[in-house]
Amino acid sequence: MQAQTSPQATDAEVIYIGDIVIFFLRRWTVFLAAILLAVGAALLYLFLTTPLYKASATVGPPTSSNNSSKAGGLAALPFGLGSALGDGGGSTLHKQFLQTLKSYDVAAKLAADKEMVQRLLEPKEGEAVTPSKISERLDSLMVVNKLRNAPLEDTTFTEITLLHADPAFAQKVLNQVFDLSDTIIRRQVRESKTAQREVLLRSLEQTSNSYQRDALVKNLLEVEHELMTSQTDEPFSYRIIESMHAGDRPASPRRLLTLAGSMVVGGILGFLVVCVMLFNTYRRNRGRIV
Repeated sequence: MQAQTSPQATDAEVIYIGDIVIFFLRRWTVFLAAILLAVGAALLYLFLTTPLYKASATVGPPTSSNNSSKAGGLAALPFGLGSALGDGGGSTLHKQFLQTLKSYDVAAKLAADKEMVQRLLEPKEGEAVTPSKISERLDSLMVVNKLRNAPLEDTTFTEITLLHADPAFAQKVLNQVFDLSDTIIRRQVRESKTAQREVLLRSLEQTSNSYQRDALVKNLLEVEHELMTSQTDEPFSYRIIESMHAGDRPASPRRLLTLAGSMVVGGILGFLVVCVMLFNTYRRNRGRIV
């Protein structure tokens, strides 16, 4: 009876980790070339790309107390006026403000400023400038990022940033957009409250119920107060949490991050190239790594 012997692997068929490490170490020039290539591409990108600076401000709902007791008063109004008038609180005004920042109405106002349009859009000679284009440009430059305020969990603050090659101009644009948006909201509120005042006055003439008259008078006084508030010089639909400022260093592109990323990419590229070289060597030498 013959003893069966299991096939033994020859030395040529055994791959040692040490051989692979030595193979990689001997190809260090490949890694260096790949890293230098990636860093060179990153430097070219940084040289050709115009740096953008960031102007930013953090805002929140206005701290007006003129809407604090409105829910109860509106509920008591006759003829379904409570639902018709709505509450129009500071939170609602602030939502309208955030929606108006990039709106067509703001862009149409900016279009009247020729210098602003020229620097914001940089139109070619003979190119038509429309509010739609300005609105699209604002949408690409402006970022509205909602922040949660930890001490007050029910309060949401918003950081609004705008990027441009000139930090002073970015701050100027952001200031003007804030002012225009607030002005538009003021006008809308004044028109709405004026109409509400007329409705309340007519309702006051039509009812003789003392309880309903008291509710109407109370809400009429609130509407009058809001009309007065909308005419002040203070911001009406927002409150500055962190004052507007422009950065003195480019926000985009980030040079150190770009260069560090290019070195990582170069290292990965070099690793992949050496892996291909290792595979080809293994095939060509029939399982041996030289």
